[in-house]
Amino acid sequence: MNLPEKIAACEIAYAKQFCTDYEDENIIRFRHPEIKDMYSLNYTFIKNKNKELKLRSLCEEEIAYSVRTREKYTNICINGSIHPRILTYIKYPSILTINGFYVFDMKNFDTLTALDGCEVKKVVALETLEEVLKIDIDVDGATTDAEFCTRRLYGKSRVYLSSEGVDAYIGYHNGEAIGRCDLFIHETVAKIEDFSIPQNQQRKGYGKTMLKQLIQIAVDKGCETIYLVTDESETAKDMYIKSGFNRLTETTEVRFILR
Repeated sequence: MNLPEKIAACEIAYAKQFCTDYEDENIIRFRHPEIKDMYSLNYTFIKNKNKELKLRSLCEEEIAYSVRTREKYTNICINGSIHPRILTYIKYPSILTINGFYVFDMKNFDTLTALDGCEVKKVVALETLEEVLKIDIDVDGATTDAEFCTRRLYGKSRVYLSSEGVDAYIGYHNGEAIGRCDLFIHETVAKIEDFSIPQNQQRKGYGKTMLKQLIQIAVDKGCETIYLVTDESETAKDMYIKSGFNRLTETTEVRFILR
């Protein structure tokens, strides 16, 4: 497999850690029954988008499935871009998001700063999840409520606290929690996910320090590729680029609003 294919395989393996899935020759449908309103864990990945008519047909089939199962939306994920014309043929309103895949260039590792007194620790106990929850609420509180943040975290906690799969990490500076993220390793590829620094802790060097330590953990576990995914419309990507990540490819997410 080439690098984009390895990363695509890691994305699928990551989703399978949390979700139930159905797969056929055209799609993989992921669902998390406990967090139905979390878009990133309730989506359908379309494997091949080469033919526009086929892509439209698959989108319509997934919408019909969502209507039958009384879901409020249909979330479609496609590697690469799609022609906006396709969306005009579907009667439901849609929201389109472009997510970039950014891969770390190991030549930049030594240039990453690391603040004294900082460390990342893996979450290994239920009590520690309270610190993760506080960070999630601090970061996402402006756009969502604490109830959703709580359901989202504890809906994923079974995986976090298992002996393998996705690991949650908290960053500390002199004992104070200053950030959080997930780390998932699939074969020789590592995915950094849910990287969050509260606004009052940003622009202090904590983000780059956490990234450097996470990259080191991944390398120590035999990883050759470390990547993350970020919304191309958000400013977080600027920090990732300055930290040594390079854009490799993109995925398009289309969410159809059913009711």
